[in-house]
Amino acid sequence: MTIPAPHPTSQQHERLQALYHLAVELSSLRSLDSVLDTALKQCLDLTGSQFGFIGLNTPNGKAMDVAAIEGFHPSAQFYERFHLIPLRPNIFARAVLENRPMRSENAMSDPRKLGQPVGHPPVRTFLGVPLRVQDKPIGMIGVANRPQPYDNDHEQLLMTYAAQVAIVIHNVQLYEELTTAKASLEQKVATRTQQLQKAKESLADKAAILQRLLNETVDVQERERQRIAQDMHDSTSQLLIGAMLELKSAQERLGNGSLPQAGQSLQTVREILHRVDAEIKRAIHDLRPPSLDELGLGPALRQYAIRFEQYSGLACDVEILGDPRRLPPRSEISVYRLVQEALQNVSAHAQASRANVITVFSPRRLKVTIIDDGRGFDLEAVRLNTLDHFGLLSMQERTESLGGHLSIQTQPGQGTRVELTVPIPIPAPNEVQLNGVH
Repeated sequence: MTIPAPHPTSQQHERLQALYHLAVELSSLRSLDSVLDTALKQCLDLTGSQFGFIGLNTPNGKAMDVAAIEGFHPSAQFYERFHLIPLRPNIFARAVLENRPMRSENAMSDPRKLGQPVGHPPVRTFLGVPLRVQDKPIGMIGVANRPQPYDNDHEQLLMTYAAQVAIVIHNVQLYEELTTAKASLEQKVATRTQQLQKAKESLADKAAILQRLLNETVDVQERERQRIAQDMHDSTSQLLIGAMLELKSAQERLGNGSLPQAGQSLQTVREILHRVDAEIKRAIHDLRPPSLDELGLGPALRQYAIRFEQYSGLACDVEILGDPRRLPPRSEISVYRLVQEALQNVSAHAQASRANVITVFSPRRLKVTIIDDGRGFDLEAVRLNTLDHFGLLSMQERTESLGGHLSIQTQPGQGTRVELTVPIPIPAPNEVQLNGVH
C-alpha cells in the first residue's frame, strides 16, 4: 500500500511562494548593490529579524567585506574602519570558515564571540549562513535580533534562499565583469579606430606633401638642367664659336704669310679654350664636386664656402672638429647638398652678413651646424605653409632618409641655427683593413 506524501502546511506553502517571488525579483536585477540590498531586506522579512548584513570574501580569502547592511545605519567613518571582517574562528566568521550555518541564542554571552566594535548595536539572537557557489563559500548572510531564537525552519529557509542569492550574486558579478570588459574593449576599439583614422589622415597628408615635393624636385632638376644648358650656350658655345673664328683667321693669315698675326690668333684660341675648360669644370662641379669624392666632406665644404663667398658676397667660415672620416658616398653627397641648400637660403632670404659651418665628427655620428646672423623668421608659420617653403621640407626629407635628425632654431630678428645630425656606420673589419692599406 502506497502512503501519500504529506501536503505542505499553509505556512510552508506561503514560504515557498515567498521564495519563488523573491527569486524572480532578484533575477531581474543587474546591479550588484541592488541585488545585495534587495536580498538582505528579503532575508530580514523572511526571518523577522531586526538587522543583518551580507559579507563577500575578499580576493585573498583572509576577510569578508561587508557589502550590504540593513537595520543599522553606520557613519561613514565607522563603515570605513570596520567594513572588513577578518575571517577568524568566531561566531560570525565560522559560517564561512566551516561552510555551514551558525546560530546563537545570545551572541553577547556566546563563548565563541570575539567582541564587537564600539558603536555597533548589541547582537543577541543570531543566524549566519554561507553563500555558496559550487559548494564553496564566497561570503555569508547574517541576520540578528529576532525576538525569539532562530530555529531549524529559519535556518533551512535562509539556507535555501542563500543558495539562490549566491547564484544571482555570481551571475551579476560575471555580468558586471563582462560589461566592464565590453566597455573597456569598446573604448580600446574606439581609441584604436581614432588612432588609425589619424594615421590614415597623416599618411594622406604625407603622401600629398611627398607628391608635391616630388613635383617640386622634378621642377628644380629641370630648372637646374635648363640653367646649366643656358650657361653652356651663353658661355661655352659662344667661346667655341669665337675660337673657331680665330682659327679661321689664323688659317687665312698663315696663307697670306702673316706669321706674327697668325700667332696672335692662335694665342687667342688658346686663351679661349682655357676659359672653355674652366666653364666645363664649373658645370661638372655644380653637378657633383670632384673634391667630395677625392678628399671627403670637410675639404669639399671648404671649397664650396670659397665659391659661396664669391657669388654671395657673404663671409663664410668652415670649421672641422673631431677626427674626420669618410662616410658612405650617399651620406656625403646628401650632407653636402643639405649644407649647400642651407647656405643658399641664407644668401636668398636671411639678409645676413656672414655664415658659419661647424662640422663635428664623433665615433658614431656627424653633426653639422649652419649659423647665420640674419633676420631669422617665424618657423611655425613656415612649417604650416609647406606649399611655399619646399626647401625646408626637402631638407627634412633628405635628413630622414639618412636616419638623421634636423633641427632649426630661429626667431624674427635673431638669426637662424640649422643643426643636422646623421649616424656614421661602423665599418666592417675588412673595410678597416682596406682603409689601412690605402
